[in-house]
Amino acid sequence: MTPLQLPALLQRYLAADAARDPDALVECFARDAVVRDERRSHAGHDAIRAWKAHADATVPYRLTPLAVQRQGAQWKLLARVAGAFPGSPVELMHVFQVEGERIASLEIRPPVELEGKRAVVTGGTRGIGRAVVERLAAAGALVAAVGRTPPESDGMPALFVQADLATEEGCDTAAASILAQMDGVDILVHVAGGSGAPAGGFRALEERHWQDALDLNLLAAVRLDRRLVPGMLAQGTGVVVHVTSIQRQLPLPESTTAYAAAKAALSNYSKSLSKEVSGQGVRVVRVAPGWVATDAALQFVARLARDQAITEAAAREGVMQSLGGIPLGRPALPQEVAELVAFLVSSRAASITGTEYVIDGGTVPVA
Repeated sequence: MTPLQLPALLQRYLAADAARDPDALVECFARDAVVRDERRSHAGHDAIRAWKAHADATVPYRLTPLAVQRQGAQWKLLARVAGAFPGSPVELMHVFQVEGERIASLEIRPPVELEGKRAVVTGGTRGIGRAVVERLAAAGALVAAVGRTPPESDGMPALFVQADLATEEGCDTAAASILAQMDGVDILVHVAGGSGAPAGGFRALEERHWQDALDLNLLAAVRLDRRLVPGMLAQGTGVVVHVTSIQRQLPLPESTTAYAAAKAALSNYSKSLSKEVSGQGVRVVRVAPGWVATDAALQFVARLARDQAITEAAAREGVMQSLGGIPLGRPALPQEVAELVAFLVSSRAASITGTEYVIDGGTVPVA
C-alpha cells in the first residue's frame, strides 16, 4: 500500500501510540482537548494520559493506518486495530479535529457504512455504473469513476479517470491515475461492459466482434485486477465485484453470443480469483443483472416502439418476452443493482466471497 500522506502532527500521534508513550501522545493534544472512545469522554491532558495508559496496560493492540481523508480542519483516519481482544482485528475510524499545531478533539468509533474506504467503479459515468458510484459515495466512500468519456452532467460525487479499459494501455493509464490520486484501493467494482456485435447469430460474428467482446467484458477486469488487487493483498483487505450477466447462462443467440460467452468467462475467472485471494483478506463476488432500466435500455424500447409503430408499453413487453418473461413484471432499476453492490462491499457481507448474486426479477428459471 502506498504510504498515507499524513500531516506531521498525526504522524507524531501514531508514533507515540506505537511506542506506548502516554506522555509523548499527550503532547499532541491541546490543553483542553477531548478524546471520545467507547462512549466515554476524556477531557484535558491528565485524563487523556490516563486513558492511554489504561488502554496500553489492559488491551495490548497494534494500529495499522488504512486510509485517510481530510475535510478542512478535520482528518478521518481509518485504521485496523489488532490485539488480544474479542473480534480482533477491527476497523476503527479516528476523527481528529486539528487546531493549529495540536489536536483539539479525537473521536474513535466504528466507521459508518463505507466511511474511509476508497472505491473504483468502471463504467462509472452512466447506467448501473453511475448508480453504483452515487450509492458508494453516499455511504461515505471516496470514489473514482472510470470511463471512456466524461459524465454527461456535472455533480457526480466522484473523481473521474478517463481511460479506454478495452485496451491494455487504457488499463495501465487508469491504474496509474487511480493509485496516484487515491493511495490504494479498498473496493473495485467492474461494471464496464456491453456488446456492439450485429444481429444474425454466430455467422454474423467476425473475428473483431469476438475480440471486442472479450476485451471489454473479460480482459478489462482481468487487466485492472492484475494492477490493483496486489495492493489489496498487501494491505490484507479489499473487495472485488465483477458484474456479469444472466446471459452467461441464458444467452440470446440472435445478437449477444460473444457478449454472453465473455460474461461466462468473467464469471469463471471471478470464481478462480476468489479461491486464490479470499484467504488473504480480499473478497471476490459476482453480481448478475438481468434486464435493467438504464437510460440506454429505455431509449432502446422507445426506438423499438417507433420502428414497429407500437406503444412503448407493448415494446417493453416484447423485450421481456424475448427474455422468457420477467415474473416480477418489470426490469430492475440501476439503483436496485447499486444497493446490492453496496451491501456486498460492506462489512455486513464480511463472510461472503466466491459466489454470485442474480438480480433479474425471476427471469432465469431455477429448479
